[in-house]
Amino acid sequence: MSFLQFLFERHGIGNDVYNIALASNEEDVLDVLVSACDFSEEELGELCAEYYGLKYTDLKCFSKIPEMDYVGLESILVLPFDVSSEHVSVAILKPNDLETDDKLKRYLSLCNTTKNLSPIYCITSKNAMLNIFNEINKSDANSIDRLISDAMRTLASDIHITPFQKTFKIMLRIDGILTDYRTLFIGEFQQLSIALKVMAKLDISETRRPQSGHFQKGNIDFRISTHPTTYGENIVIRILNKDKELISIENIGFTEDRIAYLKHISTYQNGMIIFCGPTGSGKTTSIYSLLEVMDKKSRNIMTLEDPVEYKIANVRQTEITRGVIEFAEGVRSILRQDPDVILIGEIRDEETAKMAVRASMTGHLVLTTIHSNDSFGVISRLREFNIPNSLIADNIIAIISQRLVRKNARIGRTIVSEILKISRSINEMICFGENIQKLRDVASSGDEFRTIEEDMLDKIKKGEVFQLDFVLQ
Repeated sequence: MSFLQFLFERHGIGNDVYNIALASNEEDVLDVLVSACDFSEEELGELCAEYYGLKYTDLKCFSKIPEMDYVGLESILVLPFDVSSEHVSVAILKPNDLETDDKLKRYLSLCNTTKNLSPIYCITSKNAMLNIFNEINKSDANSIDRLISDAMRTLASDIHITPFQKTFKIMLRIDGILTDYRTLFIGEFQQLSIALKVMAKLDISETRRPQSGHFQKGNIDFRISTHPTTYGENIVIRILNKDKELISIENIGFTEDRIAYLKHISTYQNGMIIFCGPTGSGKTTSIYSLLEVMDKKSRNIMTLEDPVEYKIANVRQTEITRGVIEFAEGVRSILRQDPDVILIGEIRDEETAKMAVRASMTGHLVLTTIHSNDSFGVISRLREFNIPNSLIADNIIAIISQRLVRKNARIGRTIVSEILKISRSINEMICFGENIQKLRDVASSGDEFRTIEEDMLDKIKKGEVFQLDFVLQ
């Protein structure tokens, strides 16, 4: 007998209500029953407890358990509320949910207070549970310090705060995937927004124009960006740990032959090595890992970055400051500093592109990034910046296109990539202005060029990547 049949046969719900509830989604059944019947949420919870043979709790005896991850518990709507020597009482809404049960036991095992205790389940009402979570939220979980602490603990790269009509949602980007963290009432949004703006030295009265700024806690830099939306300002915070240990080039996902090639070209005295891919594709990590294998004692390595994401010993790093120093102006200045290697964080405009090419022509090895879908798109972008085909062909050593995908164990990410080496035949085709499709066809017909799609499929076959996280185009 289902719970609906139990209510129909023993507690007198009508045929109409029974049919409506039967046709509704499982998630909405209780809401349908509350709105269509004379049951209160508490009464319905007590009936649910009777049906499943469990106790009912109104959670008035709730006490917070030290070290419990209430962030994760709210996402699955279960609430541990009382601890004894052998058991922990847990309020639930949906009994017999095996997936939720597995997740709960994981959270209990991670908490020192409950890791050796067995759960005893009790039914409660959704309203009572949400009220408790809301009180927890008000006390500490929506504070900026707690938010930042949880983001750092989960190794999140970004924090997203998005307002809606009645609520606002906080999400964390973990291993490239946006993950729910908290949903709070909209009334609390303004307080959080103003506090963040004050920390980042933004104009708290300006809500109609985008703003950007940053604040620092210890050695962690938080880059904040606001953007106006229908219901208020969308806020994104980028987390940059400047003391984070660099990942070696052997451990970020390149195959052995590509590692050997990248190490080889890092010894060149002049030319351009260009990394491309969308935001968040790991370009900065790759380019830094290449700097790390260079001889930094005998070579003067200088950088222009926006922002400086890692601090590297024996490298002269400069952060771009709008209105003070921009990329093109910075390259001009660096060229007077007797550099051997120049890292230009990103080529964004024609002037910076021309300065980068000029630097590579005058005896400097230039490492840089360009936003492009693939390695061939970089050639199109440079043409758009009015760089002559002959200079593109003669100065580029290689173009590395990459993406980040989740590892098979869902812990961390790895690179999938392609490397376009400017061979003699490719050089001649670029010089003569051949179109991008012709370049792609010729490169793909050879043995040396393997596309990013092929690299991805190889990693799937080897079990290194658990699924295709994006559609490659």
